[in-house]
Amino acid sequence: MTLERRSTQQGSGVVSLFRRWEVQLVFLLILAALINSALSPYFLKTNNLFDMTFNFMEQGIVALAMTFIIISGNIDLSVASNMAMSAVVMAFSYQVGLVAWAAVLLGLAVGALGGLLNGMLVAKLKLPSLVVTLGTFALYRGLAYSILGDLTVKGFPPGFTYLGQGYIPGTPVPFSLVLFLVLAAIFGVALHRTSLGRFVYAIGQNEDACRYSGVRVDRIKILIFTASGLMSALGGIMLTARFGSVRADLALGFELVIITAVVLGGVDIFGGSGSMIGVVFALFLLGVVRFGMSLINIRGQIQAIAVGCLLILATLVQQTTRQLQMRPATGRRAKPTRARKLLYAITSVVALMTVILFVNFFWLLPQGRGAGGRLLQVSLGTSAPSGVGSVGLATPEAIPTALVLHPTNTPKPPPPTPTPRPTSTPTPTSEPTATFVIRQDTPIPNAEPTATPTPTAVPRPDVPVVEIPGGSFVLGSDKFEPNEAPPQEMDLPTFLIDRFETTNAEFAQFVEATGYVTEVEQGGAKKNWRSYYTEGKDNHPVVKVSYRDSETYCQWIGKRLPTEFEWEKAARGPDGFVYPWGDSMDSTRVNGKESGLRGTAAVGSFSSGASPYGVEDMAGNVWEWTSSPFIGYPGSTYEDPFYSPDLRVTRGGGWFDDPKQLRASNRSAASVETANDDLGFRCAADSR
Repeated sequence: MTLERRSTQQGSGVVSLFRRWEVQLVFLLILAALINSALSPYFLKTNNLFDMTFNFMEQGIVALAMTFIIISGNIDLSVASNMAMSAVVMAFSYQVGLVAWAAVLLGLAVGALGGLLNGMLVAKLKLPSLVVTLGTFALYRGLAYSILGDLTVKGFPPGFTYLGQGYIPGTPVPFSLVLFLVLAAIFGVALHRTSLGRFVYAIGQNEDACRYSGVRVDRIKILIFTASGLMSALGGIMLTARFGSVRADLALGFELVIITAVVLGGVDIFGGSGSMIGVVFALFLLGVVRFGMSLINIRGQIQAIAVGCLLILATLVQQTTRQLQMRPATGRRAKPTRARKLLYAITSVVALMTVILFVNFFWLLPQGRGAGGRLLQVSLGTSAPSGVGSVGLATPEAIPTALVLHPTNTPKPPPPTPTPRPTSTPTPTSEPTATFVIRQDTPIPNAEPTATPTPTAVPRPDVPVVEIPGGSFVLGSDKFEPNEAPPQEMDLPTFLIDRFETTNAEFAQFVEATGYVTEVEQGGAKKNWRSYYTEGKDNHPVVKVSYRDSETYCQWIGKRLPTEFEWEKAARGPDGFVYPWGDSMDSTRVNGKESGLRGTAAVGSFSSGASPYGVEDMAGNVWEWTSSPFIGYPGSTYEDPFYSPDLRVTRGGGWFDDPKQLRASNRSAASVETANDDLGFRCAADSR
């Protein structure tokens, strides 16, 4: 062989290597990581990189079995519903007295039976897998709701929650990541190094030929669908362990992310080709991309749109690649036909639109352009938001992200049952304070938005308030996020602040008296504050209210929104606690993620979590608007990329947030138009 020929072959080998989809995924993964590191200086921290994986390991476990199913030319749309059904059965059996390990085994068995049913219907009755799993998609989710309804099961032992929250001792490596990598290695060997894997590929390429060759096609289909059910059950149980609670809506929408990861990993949606390593790379790529979108305040719904675009693009690229590889029998490349040229053009346009979409997400939005400033409220620190959701990890409206719960040493007692807000005057819990009821019957100037309230002489709500004594307190902290630093002594005059968050009933009284229309209602959104004001929720905090909605209500009642400095003093007390009740997290004192309520509670339900001044619900339940712009503290040299005078600081954390967001010094921000299902407010006033 001549040197020239050998060099040509080596060059051809390098080109072939870079043509491999798995190698291209590695480059995309590196690119996404570089973009994220540019968005946040904390992204590349070791702890953050490992903690990020908490958010998609359950989906990855299910995707391993889904790879076999799609390569065989089938599909399983019921995986997310099976996750919920198995987790609900496991949790319900534990609640009625079954020991934890036995309940886990029962949940795994139920999931495997669900997969077995899918396999039997597809293999024995020759029904299309798309139709079968679409039916069981509804069936399994319906069974989960039939068993649990709208209830939440919580209070699992620490040994169980360790599965989803724990780390390998002495390392920052999550246990769930290690479990996923071990399972990925097992499934990868089974796919690429065993006769089972070869038969799966063959079935996907030509099922009839396999049958004529003596391959037991039906048995293999039943086996891989059963494995899918088992992995779905394991994923659901791991997700329950991470959340510390379970509801019937667990893993809602996960099937989209799972199928996207498999197809994006290079598995042909029509079957017959693909690799396990490609699926693993694609899973991590999706995780990094979604975490990056969370860093720049992109809502869970928009993240779902991006995932859907990726799924379509990945399928289109596969089709185009297949067309490009088609050659005539002579071995010469076929001359492009008009239809093929059209296909190439469509692919190019879709690819270009996807690139523009992600450039807009990852570049324009951080600089305050391209989205009208409509940013989702997030915690602007090392961890991702909930809205989620959920980054938002997620929530019902957002897929939660980077929400990490660490295992507790003892079982958590269940949170208190929400009770109506007390009507009696609260008793101060620390230094002497005064409690008042402010009533204002004097009309105030009209305020934005355009549907301004009409002043009337109707009575305003009787709202208990707490007097915060004047004097100095310590603002901020240098132990947590850099935007909370530097800690400094600040002097404030005496002021009044509502003891509780503004409730649905109080806001409804304002709307009825003035005819006010919230910004969300003006925009024609399907869900607004009335959607969450259902029977029995008079004393729940009002949500889906923008900054201007909150400001207008406070003006109507003769008050204003508190500054973030006033809010922090009222929450931390004279001793500068980390949480309103002290320096240690206690999930029994707050409606946060660990409480398992997965929604708002009546104000005053967690009275043991009151601040030293007696102000309640300043951690959890809902984030609260303040009147302060999101800028650096006096004397701070830190430049947060999200600082903007157009954003308003929000405080306190919401019902789906982890302990990091529930700290009294934690700062978040949102655009003035933001209106979420975990964002409300309380009012303040100058002392009289």
